[in-house]
Amino acid sequence: MKLKKVLGLVLAGALLSGVAAVAACGTSDAGGVQKYVMEAEYINLDGVSGAGVSSDQSGVEMIYGDGTQAQKDLGWSNGYYVGYTYASNLTLEFVFNADVAGTATIVLRLGSEIGDISLDPTNFAVKLNGENVTYSNMYVENSLMEEMKFYDKTVSTTANLKAGENKLTLTVLTNNLVNGAKTGGPCVDCVIIETASKLTWTDKTENPDRRGAIE
Repeated sequence: MKLKKVLGLVLAGALLSGVAAVAACGTSDAGGVQKYVMEAEYINLDGVSGAGVSSDQSGVEMIYGDGTQAQKDLGWSNGYYVGYTYASNLTLEFVFNADVAGTATIVLRLGSEIGDISLDPTNFAVKLNGENVTYSNMYVENSLMEEMKFYDKTVSTTANLKAGENKLTLTVLTNNLVNGAKTGGPCVDCVIIETASKLTWTDKTENPDRRGAIE
C-alpha cells in the first residue's frame, strides 16, 4: 500500500509539472508579436465597382484565381487575389478587431499587370481608422495576370491600433498609371499585420463561389 501511494504521488507530480509547462508556453506565445494575414478576396466587396484594361468588373467578380495549388505555388496567398482596380476612388476595406490598443507593422502584398508602377500617397491612399498612413514610394514590377507576381511592401512599422474595431482602407486615387493616360491601381493579394495585440475578423469565404451567380 505504501509503495502504491508513493507511486501515485510521483505520477501526480509529473502530471502537474506537465500542465505547468504547457501553461507557461501558452502565456509566452500570447505575449509575443504574431503575424495575421487578411485575404483581399474575403473582404466585403459588395458595392465595390472596379475597372480593368479590357473589361470592367465589380464586387466578387473582381476576384481572380481558382484557389489551386499551382496558383498558391505562384505566391498567391490562398490562391486568389483582387484585380480590376483601375477606377478612381475605388476602395478596399479591411475591417478587424484588436483586443487591446497597440502598435503594428502593416505590409501590403501587391502586384501589377499594367507595367512597372510606382505607388505613393498621391495615387494610392492607405488609411488606418480614417488617418492617412504616410509611406515611401513603392515600386511594383509588371507581370501577366495569370502569372501574377506579388511583392510585400511595408507601409508602416509604427501603426497605432485601437482597442475594438479598426479599419484599414486602400484607395486608388485619380492618376495616369495605365499607359500614362488612365487611372490604374495594383492587384491586391492580402494584407499582413504584425502585432502583439490579438486580432480577429470575419472572412467572407463564400466570395469566390459567388462569382457568376445571379443576385
